[in-house]
Amino acid sequence: MQASSHFLKRHALVIGIVLMFLLTWPIDLANSGVIPIQFPFVVYLFLGWGFVFASLIMTWLTLGKDGVVLLLKRYLQWRASWKWYLVAFFIAPALLTLGVYLNAALTHTLPDFSTVMAHQIFGESAENLLLFILPFFIVEILSNGEEIGWRGYVLPRLQVKFSALTSTLILGLIWGFWHLPKYLPQVNPVFFGWFMVHIMAFAILLTWIYNNTKGSLLLVAIC
Repeated sequence: MQASSHFLKRHALVIGIVLMFLLTWPIDLANSGVIPIQFPFVVYLFLGWGFVFASLIMTWLTLGKDGVVLLLKRYLQWRASWKWYLVAFFIAPALLTLGVYLNAALTHTLPDFSTVMAHQIFGESAENLLLFILPFFIVEILSNGEEIGWRGYVLPRLQVKFSALTSTLILGLIWGFWHLPKYLPQVNPVFFGWFMVHIMAFAILLTWIYNNTKGSLLLVAIC
């Protein structure tokens, strides 16, 4: 028992990441049609909970109950400068909007927001901000458990060994690769390459927020 506990603590980072993939990839692969399994819609909606289970299980096995409590408390870390709330709430939408207009300028086309997730989910009603922002925000917070995995579990363990930038780049590669099933069965290398650039940049932004808010998962989840 002691030997297995030592093994888990020594390899907690790798085992945790593998467990996150095992609890989420089969659902994504089924959704992409790569494997012939049909899951109920609610399973796809709460796909991110695989990160929650993996993080809590591994934290409990390696750090005990106190470690789990400390991890969950990071979602209650709301004491931060108002500047970080501005960053969390507005910088991602601002960059997304800028990207759409920059693409329109480079391609000499009209701005197209139809590929934005909110537009894909809500259709034309997404043009009315009041109709979709609040429910979309609530569903996103409740169903997307990625941050407890990437920023709550993986990033702190990487930063023990590497600098913040190196840790973020490693995490960004893993985070981007995790999205691969969403682009199957046919992968456009150019499109996926630009997606990886986006993920790496976003990972740097989230690490910046995380490290400057003393590890607040609330702020990075909002972003």
